[in-house]
Amino acid sequence: MIILPSFRGLLLKGFFLLILLISLPLGADTVREKLPSGRYGVATYHQAELSKPTILVLHGFLTTHNFNTVMGIVDLLAENGNTVLAPTMTLGINARQGGLPCDAIHTHTLEEDLEEIRFWIEWLNNRGHQHIVLTGHSSGSLELLAYLNKNPHPAVKKLIATSLVYADGFNPAALVEQQIAAAQQKHSLGDRSLQSYTLSYCRGNFLAPAYVYLSYTAWTRERVLTALQQSPVPVTIIMGGKDERFQDSWVQGLRQTGAEVIIIPGASHFFDSHHEFDLHDAILSQLE
Repeated sequence: MIILPSFRGLLLKGFFLLILLISLPLGADTVREKLPSGRYGVATYHQAELSKPTILVLHGFLTTHNFNTVMGIVDLLAENGNTVLAPTMTLGINARQGGLPCDAIHTHTLEEDLEEIRFWIEWLNNRGHQHIVLTGHSSGSLELLAYLNKNPHPAVKKLIATSLVYADGFNPAALVEQQIAAAQQKHSLGDRSLQSYTLSYCRGNFLAPAYVYLSYTAWTRERVLTALQQSPVPVTIIMGGKDERFQDSWVQGLRQTGAEVIIIPGASHFFDSHHEFDLHDAILSQLE
């Protein structure tokens, strides 16, 4: 039989579409809910049986639930038979869908992020989920820990924190201290003008008022370590052995809090390449 080129192309496209549909975890929905702030939040939701823990997965700094590392974790857990909810923090933008650039005007605060986390956990609990495990990546891990630090929902039973950071641990301490001092002075004067800060991977182009910058930098190394020691639920921290964003002393400090610390040798901050499989194995081992 002779297949015309145009028809052959349609067959190939149909074949690859079928493969894509087969590979997607079942039960994936996009959820759009009105938040207490009045804005709408968006999340991906994989519903499964309640016999396994329900997982809330939170993305890192300025990204979304579609970030590669987070998507890999979400798909893994859904395929494992867990109910998974992966919200995207609005960061002050209604129904935010895409990543936010460093040089955007940032008016969102960490406290607002925590209120959104609280909303989504209650959203899960209202649907019968009584055993919730929190899983975050990078600053997402930090925000979930910060949530646990203040009246967490009793349905939350554990935190799995990957690439856990502290406030601006990415940048030179002298620069951070200088910026914080300047921001505190502006904040004390009620100055809400936009300033350019270095924050996380934003090098001198995080555009925000002082109060926004200070809301994130309030979670210092010491505060993170104290929160780990006082966590009301067990915490497991998974770090890459080649995460160049931190010194070895950070991992040593994490170990001293009593939290379980798992090091994946050779892995970067994002657990890319074949280290993604090691990360996934480590996460699944914590849910057994």
